[in-house]
Amino acid sequence: MTTASSSERKLSVAIVISSFFPNVGGAQVTAHNLARHLKQSGHQVVMFSSWSSWRQIGDRKEELGYPLLPTFPGQQRLMPTFGKAYQFVQNRYFAWMQRKYKFDVWQSFGTYPSAVSVGGFTVPRNIPHVMRTVGYDIQKDPEVGYGYRFDPKIESLIQTWSPRVSKAIALSESVKPDLRGVGVADHQMEIIPCGVDQPRFESTVVDRDAIRNKYGIPLDKFAYISVGRNHPKKGFPILVEALAEMKRAGTIGNAHAVFVGLRMSDLLPHAKELGVADHVTLIEELGHDSNDREYRIPSAPLVELYKSVDACAFPSLIETFAMINIEAMAAGIPVISTDAPGCIETINDGIDGLIAKAGDPIDLARKMEQLQSSKDLQAKLSAAGQESVRNSFSWDVVGRQFEDLYFSLTD
Repeated sequence: MTTASSSERKLSVAIVISSFFPNVGGAQVTAHNLARHLKQSGHQVVMFSSWSSWRQIGDRKEELGYPLLPTFPGQQRLMPTFGKAYQFVQNRYFAWMQRKYKFDVWQSFGTYPSAVSVGGFTVPRNIPHVMRTVGYDIQKDPEVGYGYRFDPKIESLIQTWSPRVSKAIALSESVKPDLRGVGVADHQMEIIPCGVDQPRFESTVVDRDAIRNKYGIPLDKFAYISVGRNHPKKGFPILVEALAEMKRAGTIGNAHAVFVGLRMSDLLPHAKELGVADHVTLIEELGHDSNDREYRIPSAPLVELYKSVDACAFPSLIETFAMINIEAMAAGIPVISTDAPGCIETINDGIDGLIAKAGDPIDLARKMEQLQSSKDLQAKLSAAGQESVRNSFSWDVVGRQFEDLYFSLTD
């Protein structure tokens, strides 16, 4: 890949993502922070989201720091049924935007519907198009019913347009086989991980006791945080089961798990059944702080919560990239995750984190016991984790990788 100095010519970049804020996930966070990085580097950026996301974010569009426009309505729902007719109308809209902003490159998030839509416009016009996978668009896991590609119509569209991108970004090595499975050649692939705003985490100062009291987290407990929507692929019940295993073995001590995300209350019956309900705190999503005049993700309340707990335990079964792991590292807390795809690439086992076997609550319990029993290990992993983020996952590093890729396609 060629590189270009930020002092050289500036680019005009279109970023297209289907589901955007107020929904919050790894793809939304990356798209937003990429747009902010590009703007701060002097490039022109326009974000396109689904009509429903564009409408829901409402008056907060002004806080994003870049223009947010809608894609043509019904993109996800109508494209499989009205393929060519829908694409024709959408192409007219994209052509209007292309004339207005003179985009040098289009960046899509998700093979479907975004990359399919953008590919239908850019391919016949020979405009560079970079596709970045998001997870459910490319990965398939029948055991938890995870993935778009079980739908034959959507799979056909993904197989048709994915091989025609200029470049496909894989968040980790684990995603490359999935890209090959939809026809993307190795020479088209680039690995660019998720990024995190390291200086923001480091500069945030919290009153630990006040934050814990706010959310009902016991002050005297060794608290693990686990963040995400409560989907089977995240494996959150496994963390509850690990607590139960520690209780059975008489090693639970002061261990406590803090679950943050959509539908976390669904874990309560499982925790009660296993007799560990008093060892968990369940918090629904922590949205954007209305007092924060900039739309920054993760939200200020979530950053404060990361910095008020003792460690992170993320028991996921499959990811494209475990964003929570690098956010926790940036917050300076030790991380335990799994050897699942998209998780294992974020951690060097025993160096900047600990790895447990995915789907195994007993192994996870043993890793939690190991961490809790050693102050020296906690300090070592915390320091090494922060250094790993600075070197590999900070937006200074990740944003530059996106820029270099764009320059290589537009030189």
